[in-house]
Amino acid sequence: MSIFRTSTLVRSTRTLAALHPQILTGARAIQTSGAWRNAASSETPNGQVDIRGKLKEALKAAMKGREKDVVGCIRSLMTDITYHEKSGANPNEPASEDTIVDVLRKAVDKRSQAAGSYPQDHPSHQQFLSEIALISKFLPRTLSMEQITQILEGIVAGLAGTDKSSKGATGQVLKQFWEVVKKGEVQDKKALGKMIGEMLRK
Repeated sequence: MSIFRTSTLVRSTRTLAALHPQILTGARAIQTSGAWRNAASSETPNGQVDIRGKLKEALKAAMKGREKDVVGCIRSLMTDITYHEKSGANPNEPASEDTIVDVLRKAVDKRSQAAGSYPQDHPSHQQFLSEIALISKFLPRTLSMEQITQILEGIVAGLAGTDKSSKGATGQVLKQFWEVVKKGEVQDKKALGKMIGEMLRK
């Protein structure tokens, strides 16, 4: 795993609560030339996510800018993605965007746990937070539970009374939900069924 130099350490005191209470935002976290930043946007002009493409673009930009620490971190992410592909049921099949999002989130969790093993003022703690800030630039937005609840409640409210009591009600709500929400925006997909079930019983 790549470790950023002391000169690139996080200086911001803002938090990225969706990931870890102590993780700092990426806006000022990495004090380099930032050539990779424009390439790191997780959405293309048409709104579609292409994380693998963005990783490749950012890697080229970082290599051109001789940002060795950024290069090392991105290469580590791409290695994780390749490993996941090769160890899967279909090793010759490229990973889906949802899978890549999961791999990157696991990379964030791994670094978050590693950072937690050091005191907050320890250089290694700060260095791990810097990598987390970098990785977060490639992740799509994550909806909060409050946002997810509001969307689901709106869908359920639009169902007719008979539809709410039918066996296929949960599937119907899920179908409508995924029509307006990208799968990468929901971190805990398994919780959706339970949430919908509780709403339908009200």
